Amino acid sequence: MRGNRTLVLVLGLLLLPFVVAATLYAVGWHPDSAGNHGELLSPPRPLPPLVDAKGAPLASGTSPHWRLVVAGAGPCDDACRKWIVLTRQVHVALYKQMSRVQRTWLTDQASPDDAALLTLQPDLHTAVAADAASRAAFDLESRGHRVYVIDPQDRIILRYAPDADPRGILKDMERLLRYAWAG
Repeated sequence: MRGNRTLVLVLGLLLLPFVVAATLYAVGWHPDSAGNHGELLSPPRPLPPLVDAKGAPLASGTSPHWRLVVAGAGPCDDACRKWIVLTRQVHVALYKQMSRVQRTWLTDQASPDDAALLTLQPDLHTAVAADAASRAAFDLESRGHRVYVIDPQDRIILRYAPDADPRGILKDMERLLRYAWAG
């Protein structure tokens, strides 16, 4: 009798997580918030064709890197420079994973003046959203500069508001790089 009670107790404890999970699924419960700090773009946006500062098309296809993109319309103003510095700090804070990430400044200007930026930060890439699809993919019609995360399969997966906390970007990037096999 005592052995049967112990067996039922052990089986009950083993089945309890499955019963709770099935109940939560049947009720339709979802957590209040996700673990990410940026806005997860669902479905991810495909990366549109972009050109470099000289107007030459950038290589399309899969890149071996994750990318942090500071995107905004017009020339790089104070807010843009602030985000470029902050993304550089996030990039450096990634430490051993730093080589897996590239940073890009994206604008809609035909011939952006990136000489001053590249003098201070030579690892920064410049890209131009030359057509309407490219401008729409990066929300260049909206005011302010935003930060986007692009995965190695050239999909825009995360977007951060102009007033986002850079520590949230760092936490998201650390999590992505920890669990991602690509890049």
